[in-house]
Amino acid sequence: MTHDSRLVTAPEVHIGEDGGRAALLVDGVVQSISPEDGLATGGYWAAMVPLDRPTRGLVLGLGGGTLVRLLYARWGTFPVVGVDDDPNIVEVARSAGWLPEPPHLQVVLADAFAFVQSCQERFDYVAVDLFRGEQLAARAFGKPFLRRLRSVMSPRGQVAINMFADIRMLARIARIETMFELRERRQVGGNIVIQARRRR
Repeated sequence: MTHDSRLVTAPEVHIGEDGGRAALLVDGVVQSISPEDGLATGGYWAAMVPLDRPTRGLVLGLGGGTLVRLLYARWGTFPVVGVDDDPNIVEVARSAGWLPEPPHLQVVLADAFAFVQSCQERFDYVAVDLFRGEQLAARAFGKPFLRRLRSVMSPRGQVAINMFADIRMLARIARIETMFELRERRQVGGNIVIQARRRR
């Protein structure tokens, strides 16, 4: 029996420390910070909290639930669907007590792109935070996905999109602007968070 050295090993997921904050780490890269640290320091997650109170939210890239906790701290509880394709991340976050309990948060283990493609529900707030470690899901900025994203949003619904502040940033923002009306652009460290609204 031969062993294939190209086999991909599952990423290591655990709660550790990052700059004095409790953090959910995937192969050593911060995916989420604890709800308490999120409330204290904010980070880019705070920049993703919508400008107006939502009544139904969708978080694509749930991670450790930092954003959901910040949403509830700012706006009170409301129904949120959190989508993540990594059951290990969700399990570690749940074991740590970071994820809000049902019925407010509904966790869906699924690929975010497949979920949006088949989704028949409507949301007035959508967060797009699709990173795996240090890799940003480039498909999140393609017109097919942005068009489909717009279709799951209610009229004048809000969207928050997290991306890197890099050489592709301006092209990505221009693509977002073809589908959405930009309301705010905020840089937090090496990230840019776009707050936008579905066009009339």
